[in-house]
Amino acid sequence: MSATPHHHDAPPANKGLLVVAGILIAIPIVALMLVGTYAKDGPRLGDFPFFIWYQFLWVIICSVLTYSAYRVVLRARPHRPMSTEGDEFLDEEDNR
Repeated sequence: MSATPHHHDAPPANKGLLVVAGILIAIPIVALMLVGTYAKDGPRLGDFPFFIWYQFLWVIICSVLTYSAYRVVLRARPHRPMSTEGDEFLDEEDNR
């Protein structure tokens, strides 16, 4: 008689951390929707008007916030090993 792996649901996610990740993703969206706050010429940074360098600054900020949200989601949703087919979670003793 062959032993079959036990079926389990995905581990529960930490909903508070998922909310934090959502907020991190929403920050640049909301900030860049407020066009009136940065649709101006000054202050200039070298030859670049405020409008240009402010948006470029948000490219960097958005990258940092997106990576941070990714790391938070990884922490919020713990990993549980799966079968080689990827269709079921394995028990701890099945991993040995």
